[in-house]
Amino acid sequence: MAPTRVRIAGGLALVLIATLFLVVNLIVQVGGAGLRLDLTERQLYTLSPGTRSVLDKLDEPVTLRLFYSATLSNQFPAIKTFAGRVTELLDAFRRASDGKVRVEIIDPISYTTTEDEAVAAGIQGNDTPSGESFYFGLVGTGPIGGREVMPVITPERESFLEYDFARMIVSLTAERKPVLGVISSLPLDVGFGGPMAALRGQSHPFAVYSQLSELYDVRQMAPDFVEIGSHVDLLLIAHPPRLGPQQLYALDQFVLGGGKAVVILDPNAEVAMQGAQRGAPPPQTASDLGPLAAAWGFKVDTEKVVGDGDLATKVTVAGNRRPMDYLVWIRAGKAQMNTADIVTGDLNQVMFATAGAIEKLDGATTTVEPLIETTANAGTFNPVAVRMTGNPEDLAKLFKPEDRRFILAARITGPARTAFPDGPPKVEEKDQPNPPKPGEAPAFGARERAQVKDANLNLIVIADADVLDDRLWLQDGGPGAGRQQQVPIADNGNLIVNAVENLAGSTDLIAIRGRGPASRPFTVVTDMKKAAEQKFLTRSQELQAKLQATEAKIQDLRGGGAASGAIVSAETEKALADARAEVASTRRQLRDVQRSLDVDIERLEANLRFINMGLVPLVVALVALALSLTRQRRRRARRGVN
Repeated sequence: MAPTRVRIAGGLALVLIATLFLVVNLIVQVGGAGLRLDLTERQLYTLSPGTRSVLDKLDEPVTLRLFYSATLSNQFPAIKTFAGRVTELLDAFRRASDGKVRVEIIDPISYTTTEDEAVAAGIQGNDTPSGESFYFGLVGTGPIGGREVMPVITPERESFLEYDFARMIVSLTAERKPVLGVISSLPLDVGFGGPMAALRGQSHPFAVYSQLSELYDVRQMAPDFVEIGSHVDLLLIAHPPRLGPQQLYALDQFVLGGGKAVVILDPNAEVAMQGAQRGAPPPQTASDLGPLAAAWGFKVDTEKVVGDGDLATKVTVAGNRRPMDYLVWIRAGKAQMNTADIVTGDLNQVMFATAGAIEKLDGATTTVEPLIETTANAGTFNPVAVRMTGNPEDLAKLFKPEDRRFILAARITGPARTAFPDGPPKVEEKDQPNPPKPGEAPAFGARERAQVKDANLNLIVIADADVLDDRLWLQDGGPGAGRQQQVPIADNGNLIVNAVENLAGSTDLIAIRGRGPASRPFTVVTDMKKAAEQKFLTRSQELQAKLQATEAKIQDLRGGGAASGAIVSAETEKALADARAEVASTRRQLRDVQRSLDVDIERLEANLRFINMGLVPLVVALVALALSLTRQRRRRARRGVN
């Protein structure tokens, strides 16, 4: 009887588990569609706190319209999988916003009004083998008439999709363009022709400056500024002139007061030498921020120019046809970028010329996160030696690699203290800032604003002003092409625009980081394939060498008799037969290697399927059965005691 009761109890337990499984799934599908459990390693389907904060601050709804050619997606399995990731992320935005983010998915079928709508919205179509256009882009509209477009969503941006969507929402809800204040000794706004050329209509602003002017309300700070207006959202400090104490104090208070800044310093700014005129004072080739950099936890040494033996640019020198490595002109590639950061994640190459190095100071409370670094085959030069040594070959003789990576660009965040612990610098009464108008907030650095002693800061620092130079990253589009048709050969402009764009957002937006792709490579199978392919290749090469040697031997044995109709000897025929047999045997071995590879992979996949689909339910059932048997024993024990 006892075994029968045990079997019945076990069967009932299994039935109960199956019923519970079905009931839970039904409840989730019907009443708990919004419930999600993200067990992925990088929390790919969980919104970051920064994104949630952006969504929590939404007062008015925004609409995101995804144009996705679902009917054509079967032609592109990889894109179809990626599109699933995009739609899931958009749905996560919708759910986390309590309906403030409205998501519409539109399939722009060819030759229909939906395709016309996609084209009119600015979505980019791509040709397919069937001759139809494939669309995959996003259009956002805001409550106050704002409109943002992503013409095409590419898998290369998968790691930054959350940031891209959050940035779009922030832009859609902004009431005005952010104000970008510019402090620079370089003529970014008019070019090297100067103000007189601008008056003649011949100004050529730096390309980066023109790009920023399209996106932001760019305002040049006066050379004698002593305060920074409260309307300024962020600063671009690009190779600044030598600043006075009151100006440094205004910058100190702006940054500690919550302002963001992109800081570009240089120990040897070649771009500043472009505008040098005969008889005029020598241009400023080095720039720093005095006590501010130390207070913010970093240093760019004005006595060090970085060179890299692996990233040097090839140049030609008059009188020498052979291209030579110019060590101080650095081509930083993808391997030198911080691919996890929004600013550098999608850059491929940035050109630097006689750049400096960013160093974190001992005892600094801020965090210095590298964005772009050199290789370990790098060292430093004195900038005077660089200017005096015009020959790359002579410069190479002075090169001493230091077996370390130098930071060329960095993100600096975290707590910092003011560079003016004793209070504002003392100035003459006539030089004091004017008091603000009634109702206006006091400017940063003004007497009426209470001093900020310590706070968290947000900076992006680049140790080279030459990244701004058009000559370094733009080239003419060809014969007859005008200035507007210059073609980028590096991502210098994108580096600056990305940095400003990132800091122009809220603190929540800055906090969003890139994350890994949703697809995970099956590394075990990949390694197995690589090993087998290597083995296959090695055996194939051995076979080819043996075959060639055998054929050469056969030719020697024949002695050209085949061409003249001579009879081939029995020994030669036997050697030929043996060689053919050996070739056939080796080919069978190669097929066996490939077959064993397939068998191993199939066995591994079968084991994984069993673990995922069979083993886990089986373990649950065995645990339930064990618990049932334990309870049965306890009941029998209690009945025996009683």
